[in-house]
Amino acid sequence: MTVFEMAKKYYPRLWDEDRLRQLVDAGRLTEDEYQAIVGGAADAGN
Repeated sequence: MTVFEMAKKYYPRLWDEDRLRQLVDAGRLTEDEYQAIVGGAADAGN
């Protein structure tokens, strides 16, 4: 399972936006992947 797949699965229940931002800063998640996860969840009424 990739970091992106794990982030999609665990956000927001286990991983919050700060955790995802840490993954972006560490180079494990791209900015586009971050936006796809956070933006998609916000559009769904998060």
